[in-house]
Amino acid sequence: MSPELERLLEALYERDHCEPGRRGRCERNVLRLINDALERLPSVSRDQFLEALKDRYRQFKKARRKFPCIPPTA
Repeated sequence: MSPELERLLEALYERDHCEPGRRGRCERNVLRLINDALERLPSVSRDQFLEALKDRYRQFKKARRKFPCIPPTA
């Protein structure tokens, strides 16, 4: 995974899971990263980029999910 994509996915995750007081700052960071990515991809529209990002973000969240541990038997 490219470092830019990883930063964007991390920023999206942080925005979705941050405290309400930090939400505005996190949202601005996400928008900045999206705009930076779109500047490097002139042939891709914003809608196309966000649609492709949706699936990737869903995979990212699934990979970060922590599954409960089964306690050892006594």
